Amino acid sequence: MMIRKYLILISFLTINLFAQESDYITRHSLFDLSLNLNYNTGAKVYLTPRSADPDLRNLYYSFDGFLSYAFEIKANVWNSTVFIGLGTEHLKTSSYLYSVRGLVNNLPRTFQVEEGFQIYPVEFLAYYIFPFSRDWYRAYMGAGLGIYHGNYFRKIYDLISESKVNRIDYGILVNAGIDISLINNLSLKLEMKFRDPELEFKNEFPKTETIVNGNRIQLFEKTFYTKINLDGLNFILGLNYRF
Repeated sequence: MMIRKYLILISFLTINLFAQESDYITRHSLFDLSLNLNYNTGAKVYLTPRSADPDLRNLYYSFDGFLSYAFEIKANVWNSTVFIGLGTEHLKTSSYLYSVRGLVNNLPRTFQVEEGFQIYPVEFLAYYIFPFSRDWYRAYMGAGLGIYHGNYFRKIYDLISESKVNRIDYGILVNAGIDISLINNLSLKLEMKFRDPELEFKNEFPKTETIVNGNRIQLFEKTFYTKINLDGLNFILGLNYRF
């Protein structure tokens, strides 16, 4: 009976000490460091954004459901209620489409090509921690500005285009999420983000002819333009370290 009382007392003190330590870290940490896995619900790619025909200019296809990886650091600027953050991300995806006309041995043909892009956002955000948050979780919302840069590629057999000129785009973004404490200064982050930037690329093939299995492949265009719109939702799962 005495041993049981001691065990209960030790358990109570351990839980109380952990709660106090967790509360201290939550209230007095200066920085949060996050590593995130992001699921992007989609992006639109416009293949002829400079066409005079509005139907062709607004014609697009979608990249649906792709992953990206992100890193973010936040600074506690006011009483663990207001944070500012700086994050970066690597988005990369591609798809196979029948989207390019050309010649095979002087006969017209539509080629299956690999289209894809890489984008590197840099995003600045301000966060507000809701007052109903507790020691073991924090609910928040944020808003900020993103700067977006990247490149686009099109691959047809051994012909691979390069991005010669691209436009860096700016855009606003909003997010909301929750941090759930795991152990001491480590927490799980669940977040949803919305952004809507557009990037335009000018691409060029190094050559317009090649030989594949004895067949002569010729492209009609050496230079082409594309536009990407990242208008999907971004669902984020991350680990957050406070220090």
